[in-house]
Amino acid sequence: MKRYLIAGLLVWLPLAVTIWVLQAVLGLLDGVFLWLLSGSQIVLPVGAHASIQFLRTVPGLGVIVMLLGLLLTGVFATNIFGQWWLRQGHRLLNKIPIVK
Repeated sequence: MKRYLIAGLLVWLPLAVTIWVLQAVLGLLDGVFLWLLSGSQIVLPVGAHASIQFLRTVPGLGVIVMLLGLLLTGVFATNIFGQWWLRQGHRLLNKIPIVK
C-alpha cells in the first residue's frame, strides 16, 4: 500500500506543480497585459477605448499573448540578426565575473 501511495504521489505532484506554475505565470501575464491596456487608454484617443474595453473581456488573452511572444521570439532567435544579438548577449554575460 505504501508503494502505491508513493507511486501516486510521484505521478500527481509534478502535474500539480506544473499547473500551479503555469497558473501563476498566466496570471502575471494577464496582469501585465491589463496594465498595458490601461496605459494605452491614457495615450490613445477616446475612439479606441471601446476596442480596449473589448480586449479586457476576452478570457485567456494572456495565453494568446504568451504564445505570440514565444512565436516572435523564436522567429527572431532563428534568423541571422537574432543569432548575432544572442551571441553579443552571451559575450556580455561572460564578462561579468559572478555570472560567468
